[in-house]
Amino acid sequence: MRSPSLQPRQSGFTLLEVVVSVALFAIIAALAYGGLDSVLRARAQMAEQAAALARIQFAVGQIERDLRAIADRPVRDAQGQSQPALFGTSTGFELSRHGYANALGAARAEIERASYRRQQQNLLRLRWPVLDRAPGTRPDEVELLTGVSDFRLRYFSRNGREYDRWPAPGNTELRPRRVEVEIEVEGLGRIRRLLELPEIEAIP
Repeated sequence: MRSPSLQPRQSGFTLLEVVVSVALFAIIAALAYGGLDSVLRARAQMAEQAAALARIQFAVGQIERDLRAIADRPVRDAQGQSQPALFGTSTGFELSRHGYANALGAARAEIERASYRRQQQNLLRLRWPVLDRAPGTRPDEVELLTGVSDFRLRYFSRNGREYDRWPAPGNTELRPRRVEVEIEVEGLGRIRRLLELPEIEAIP
């Protein structure tokens, strides 16, 4: 028979070794989670900023498309007063534009009347179903942008003179040569674009 002292010794971890291993694993896991959480937060913040910037670009692009499609078509407002093809102040504008979609070939003009204005913290685009409005005519509103803290417009004549409204006092031009759009959005700062209007023929 073998002596007990000659039997192979069983290998294993002591309780202290297990406790130390678990503690080290917990520390490493906590550090890894903290790093991963920071990366995920930064990624989410970047995605949010990219989405907000895309919304601003879309809004400015819509304004540019409307201005570049301007039609020299005056309208009558709900009070029966004549309004020019483009009427603007430093905080909003209204214009007649070409390109009113008519896929069904309905018997109507392919020009629409659209307007931009800031209401509280929202930038709105309004469009009217008809050009010459009746007292009860209501526009359709589309929210283009949120978190807008400022919306400013400037109008430039052919000689480069700047105005805060259009038609400009003492100026006989039917439309400005350029319009500067300035939008300030919370968290993204102020964006400024100078948009050039095309030369167009008057509509009889």
